[in-house]
Amino acid sequence: MIERIGVFHEQRGMQPLMGRIVGLLLVLDEAEATFDEIVDYLNVSKSAVSNALNILQLQNHIAYKTKHGERKRYFYITMDRWEEALEKELCDISEISTFMKDVLKVRGDVKPEFNHHIQNLCSFMEFLKNKIPTLFNEFKKSKA
Repeated sequence: MIERIGVFHEQRGMQPLMGRIVGLLLVLDEAEATFDEIVDYLNVSKSAVSNALNILQLQNHIAYKTKHGERKRYFYITMDRWEEALEKELCDISEISTFMKDVLKVRGDVKPEFNHHIQNLCSFMEFLKNKIPTLFNEFKKSKA
C-alpha cells in the first residue's frame, strides 16, 4: 500500500521518497513515526529522509510533535488542513484559464479546432472556479 500511495504522488510530481513517506504515515496505525522509524521502515538513507521531510514540512504536508520527556520528533500528516489545501489547489488549477485565454490571443487561426479545445478548457475552468466555493459550502453544511 505504501508503494501504491508513493506511485500515486510520484505521478503527480512529488519526489518518490516523499510519496512513500506520505504513504507510510497514512498506513501506520499510530499515524506518526520518528525519523529513525521512517529510515528503518523504508530502508533508505538518513540524508534522503531528512531532505524529503524538510520539503514535506515546507509544503505543509506534514508536521512534527514531541512527546513529554523525549527528544524525538514524531512526524505526522497534517490532515486537519486537507480542506484548505484542496481548495487552494483547485483555485490554482482554475488559473489555467487566465493564461490559456492569453494563449488564444496570440495564436493564429491556422488550427481552429485546436483553438476550440483551448476555449472549451477555458470555459470549463471558469465554470469550475465559480462552483468550487459552492461545493465547499455545501459540504460544510452537510457535516454540521
